[in-house]
Amino acid sequence: MSEGMNKIPVTILTGFLGAGKTTLLNRMLRDVRSNNTAVIINEFGETGIDGKFVEQTKEEIIEINNGCICCNVRGDLIKILKDMLVRVHKEGTELKRVIIETTGLANPAPVIQTFLMDDVMRHWFQLDCVCTVTDALHLDRQLHEHAVAREQIAFADKIIINKQDLVSEENLLELQTRIQKMNPEAELFFAQDSKVPLYKLLDVFSFSLDQKLSVRPDMLEHHHHHHDDVQAFVLKDERPIDPERLNIWFSYLVQVKGESLFRYKGILHVNGQSRRVLFQGVHMLFASTADRRWGQDEIRQNELVFIGRDLDEAELRAGFAFCLGDKDKFLAGA
Repeated sequence: MSEGMNKIPVTILTGFLGAGKTTLLNRMLRDVRSNNTAVIINEFGETGIDGKFVEQTKEEIIEINNGCICCNVRGDLIKILKDMLVRVHKEGTELKRVIIETTGLANPAPVIQTFLMDDVMRHWFQLDCVCTVTDALHLDRQLHEHAVAREQIAFADKIIINKQDLVSEENLLELQTRIQKMNPEAELFFAQDSKVPLYKLLDVFSFSLDQKLSVRPDMLEHHHHHHDDVQAFVLKDERPIDPERLNIWFSYLVQVKGESLFRYKGILHVNGQSRRVLFQGVHMLFASTADRRWGQDEIRQNELVFIGRDLDEAELRAGFAFCLGDKDKFLAGA
């Protein structure tokens, strides 16, 4: 890829079985911006039923069977995309987009990690967004019974509460409150037949941190009567953070708590640095980058968002306090 050339955007469609992912995929394929798009459909098992429901288009549709895309066939996903890049180069054509529809039983985390860990994937592709489609009628039960349904919500940047016509306004409000408790920074859409404006889903690059990280800590103040094990916490403070202590804390989080951390991201006001530091991580994969300079009249503030399973809020706050110099130790019980 030559210097200045845009990376190929990748959209990941996820959501529990029957939520409406394929309906949304068909809408995307009918959209003018989906020209020269590669579609990868992952159907668990040996028969690729989903592929039969995808409308025939000029786009290339590839099915990955005999396994879940989030586990043993992740290597197949990388191989398919690399082979596709080679073929496109030889043919002199252009690949403008990749859409991956995962099986309803898949945790999207390993798929996300594929585009962050592999050097070739990271060079050619950029995650556009992770969109989770939910079934308003059955979501309450699915969240109770299936951890993967909760994980799909936790990793998303865009969440569609589909089939809104099948439930009452009161139930929709309860679902909205519950989802926002689990993932306070994802953008929510209510829909019927997966009808969401596609400009809200394509070319938005909401997975990557933009220059104005939007966090909504007020959403965390809502209470519900469910016992979801997916939680979200927002930590803020205007004092500069100590870089050495920050490295110690993040090293601990990644190595010891990584499996429990679905997503974590934020903006850091690091002591001695004139630029904002952006960070984001998925499980044990973590990266930080120097961003633009702080504006002259801009409030310099640390904003950290943690989304994961069975997180210890007191421990997270103790670690944050350690980085700010309030505590000399941060480990649980210390």
